[in-house]
Parts: sequence; structure tokens; C-alpha cells
Amino acid sequence: MKNFILLLSALLLATSFYSCEKKVETIDTAHCGNGIKDGDEKEVDCGGAGCDACAPRGTFFCNIGNTTFTVPDAIGQVFSPSIRLYANDSRPLLLMFVPTATNQSLPINYVSFAYRGEAYTLRDSGSVVLTKLDTVRKIISGTFYVNARRTTSSDTTSIQNGVFENIRY
Repeated sequence: MKNFILLLSALLLATSFYSCEKKVETIDTAHCGNGIKDGDEKEVDCGGAGCDACAPRGTFFCNIGNTTFTVPDAIGQVFSPSIRLYANDSRPLLLMFVPTATNQSLPINYVSFAYRGEAYTLRDSGSVVLTKLDTVRKIISGTFYVNARRTTSSDTTSIQNGVFENIRY
């Protein structure tokens, strides 16, 4: 009987240790790189359980002539093969280019914006240098400049110090 009580005590003690054991949950992160917004992700492949945090919202900044143009929530769209960036601080600015490589000068193929109440378009040159091109999460960042002309006359201006960061397209 004494052996039975010792055996029963040992079993109870062993099972009590087992039941107090901390269970480690594994989080399936396979969905975090599949190019789809699924599971509990906030955006494509980010912000969900086990996934990286999402990049901050897209920003757009440049100097047009002697005016500063800043948009805290710019957007992008695919117009294959180009990407169109759209920023509006009550003066819409549209910029299009073909995103073929990072850290190289790429030509701008279309620009449209308002400056001093007049419409401007691409004059003779403009370029973009992409610093980030995430084709899975569809986020793009880079710098740019544009030489532009007024659509109704020969007046010109330039866009300098252009920067866009974390624009979703």
C-alpha cells in the first residue's frame, strides 16, 4: 500500500508539472510573403501576426519654382508599363515613368501639374531615381526632377528636390 501511495503521489506530481508547462504557440508566417492581403494583415504582407510592420503612409515633396509642394498621403497606380504617382495639396501633380531598375536615372514620360494657376506639362527632360521598388508589397520610393513648360505659352519652370517615399501603387 505504501508503494501504491508513493507511485500515486509521483504521478500526481509529474502531471501537475506537465500541466503547468508553458506551451509555445507557433505562428504561421507563410502568408507574410505571398503578395496577397490575407489572414489578419493590415496591408499586403504586413501588419499581421508574425509579419513585419507596415511601412508608413506615402509622402510626396518637391519644390515647384519657388513654391514648396508637400502631400502627406500620395498614391500610385499602375498604367502598365508605367507607374503614375498622384499628389494633391489642392494643386494636383501627376508623374509617370516606367519602373525598370533601382539606383539608376529613369526618364519621366509624363507630368502634369498646376503652378500659379496655370497648367504645366513635361518640357524636355525629367528623371526619377528609384531607391525602393517592392513589387510584392507594391511600394515605391525615390527622387525626381522635371523641366516643365506652361501649356498655353512658352513659360517654363522646374520641379527640384522631388522626393516620394512609401507610395503604394
